[in-house]
Amino acid sequence: MQPLENKKITKIERKEILKIDDIVAVEQKIKIYVNNEEIVSLAASPFQVKELVVGFLMTEGILKGDWCPEKIYIEETRDNTEVKVELEGFVSLDGKTITSGCMAAVSFLNDVKGYTDDSLRIEPDRLLNLFKQFQAKSTLYRTTGCIHAVAIADLDNILFIAEDVGRHNAVDKAIGWALLNKVPFKGKIMLVSGRISSEMILKTAKWKIPIIVSRTAPTSLAVELADKSGLTVVGFLRGQRFNIYTHPERIII
Repeated sequence: MQPLENKKITKIERKEILKIDDIVAVEQKIKIYVNNEEIVSLAASPFQVKELVVGFLMTEGILKGDWCPEKIYIEETRDNTEVKVELEGFVSLDGKTITSGCMAAVSFLNDVKGYTDDSLRIEPDRLLNLFKQFQAKSTLYRTTGCIHAVAIADLDNILFIAEDVGRHNAVDKAIGWALLNKVPFKGKIMLVSGRISSEMILKTAKWKIPIIVSRTAPTSLAVELADKSGLTVVGFLRGQRFNIYTHPERIII
């Protein structure tokens, strides 16, 4: 399914009424079934679905047992997308929370597990250049104004960009891509288009991605969790400036 569609809208401009076509982001329910039982329904952009489901399931840790991420079955219908997963084990939905995300996302993560001691270090100019690449490649974000973008990068290049109507979904898609393609998280940087929430820090810390960068701000709980988990948080990266909220030793000044 396409991520965008045209809608007829009414535009008011200087008291003039205009009937025009506008491009809007498609949002759809992604229903995840485990052993033919629906366990969760995500409101998401209906593309990069395998990456979304793999990233969500493996990050949240709700599947207790053996399953094959490469062999999930995806079926698109007119109203939703259904994803079928076969599991030799059981599903644990303890600790479910509704996150602060704009799409009422669901998370099962509650606290930081472990500490990120990645020795990655990066110069400010290189970080600024990476973020310019990221913004240039975030086409759906620029087209609609309501799509969130998340990228996985190394020191020099953007490796993958995920885009979604939900910021947490975009994080899961980026993580899912790395897991499916066996790309190690060591020495990687996560770039995000919107604010950095505590849930995004928990997802990033789960895989020990050492640096997360945004053009906007982190929340207070995000800063607290990042400090506890050993993540470097960079915010308000705009033009030639940025703020470092935690673990500044990874930025070579």
